[in-house]
Amino acid sequence: MSTRFQTADDVYGYIDSIPMFGRSGASAANFSLDSIRDFCEKIGNPHLSTPCIHVAGTNGKGTTCRILASVYQSAGYKTGLFTSPHLVEYRERISVDAQMIPDAKLVEFFQRHETELETHSLTYFELSAVIAFWYFSDQEVDIAIYETGLGGRLDATNIVKPLVSLVTSISLDHTDILGNTIAQIAAEKAGIIKPGRPVVTGNLPAEADQVIESIAEKVKSEWIKAAQIPEYHTMITGSGDAARPFLLSEKLNLPIVYSVVRCLSEQYPVSLLSLQDGLDEWQKRYPDGASFRQLHPDLQWYYDGAHNTDSLSLLIRQLKEIAPLDQWTFVLAMMSDKLNSKTASLVSKTGSLYYYPINSERAAGEEQYQKYFKYATKLPVKDEDLETGWIVNKKTELVIFGGSFYFYQTVRRWMGNIIAQ
Repeated sequence: MSTRFQTADDVYGYIDSIPMFGRSGASAANFSLDSIRDFCEKIGNPHLSTPCIHVAGTNGKGTTCRILASVYQSAGYKTGLFTSPHLVEYRERISVDAQMIPDAKLVEFFQRHETELETHSLTYFELSAVIAFWYFSDQEVDIAIYETGLGGRLDATNIVKPLVSLVTSISLDHTDILGNTIAQIAAEKAGIIKPGRPVVTGNLPAEADQVIESIAEKVKSEWIKAAQIPEYHTMITGSGDAARPFLLSEKLNLPIVYSVVRCLSEQYPVSLLSLQDGLDEWQKRYPDGASFRQLHPDLQWYYDGAHNTDSLSLLIRQLKEIAPLDQWTFVLAMMSDKLNSKTASLVSKTGSLYYYPINSERAAGEEQYQKYFKYATKLPVKDEDLETGWIVNKKTELVIFGGSFYFYQTVRRWMGNIIAQ
């Protein structure tokens, strides 16, 4: 049978031809589940053959998903993980036991389902979700963890039937799409709650709690508030000097992880040792992530994808735990819809500030940076200019790169150039 998908390059060429939300915004989204439901039905509904956990939230959902995947892997379960966006390469979105989907499997999917691809106009995210459904079914994983892309109610992943749903956090973000109030956004996130299946939530605002409670009662879903479980910390970390120090982002998500593990303990038992191992290993298993992390062991350079008021507030607190803010250099790259007076005031607290315009339709431009930052300096766009000046001068300083998930690939390239020197 002839096919236009002979190689991985053919596949990536097709994928890259589809507009992506990170570059194009809402025009790249589809707020209806009809198309993806129909596609999945045509290929045998692979999303229904795999037990799963479904995760939504404004902040923390990617970290929570990765920690959960690591914990279940440590416990001996073959574990699928679907997250977005990818930071370096497309295959990051879909992995089994922390191993990215092979190119050969991507080619196999496109060859098998070329007819369906021709008759369905899937968005970038819908296509990615379908590939994940198919791959996890093909690999016969024991459990899969799906991260929503945007919202929840009309998210492409919301055709799964999870064992448990999670809402990690709720704050004002993507208000042009999800609503202008906490209650409206909570209703969208809570759209992943399924009848008769439990829902675990993090520490949410009171307005969000009211929405969750109402929806959970309506569909007879047990509501588990992770913040109300006090014993998790000692059980996971031990006590005294032996306790491992956690990052602030981990501390926020650990109650949720523990609550899920406890909720599913009958179907998926996890020993305390496996839980601790999963927590210790998650950043090693998933080295490319948007949560706070050191970029190189010999440099005090860090990255964090924080891009809204709540996540940037947490980042500032994390920086202060390491050193006074006036000792930090912040290198900022943000999307235009994220840069505002509140986010600008947070990053302005550091000692020095640089901005870097990302090559994206959604990215903040030079005029917008200058509007909010009187004393910020634009970084050279060309790598060779950075390498001969700024990078050399900052090697011994405390530097945080942040403001967008889409900045990570550029930062990692710079790190490679530094190591090469």
